[in-house]
Amino acid sequence: MEKKVDFTRFRELLHVLENSGTLIRVRLSGEGWMSHSQLILLSESAMILQDERDHKAIVNLRNVVEFELEKTVLDFDAETVYEVGY
Repeated sequence: MEKKVDFTRFRELLHVLENSGTLIRVRLSGEGWMSHSQLILLSESAMILQDERDHKAIVNLRNVVEFELEKTVLDFDAETVYEVGY
C-alpha cells in the first residue's frame, strides 16, 4: 500500500539520510525507479545519489514523486512506497 508524505517531511527525512549509509530508491516524474542508492550530498533543491556501482546522479528534489527505503528510518517503514505530495 502506498502512503503519502508532504514535501517538507520528505526533506526532513533526506537530512537524516545524508551520509547515513541507508539506501533510498526514488522514482522521478515520468520515469521508472532508480537503483537503490546512498544520499551523499543534499542541497536546497537537489541531492546527489550514489548506487552500489559508484554511479552518481544529481536529482532535482521537485522531480521525486515516490520513494522507498531499505530499512525503517524515523517513522518511515522499510520497503514501503511513499508518494511525495507538493
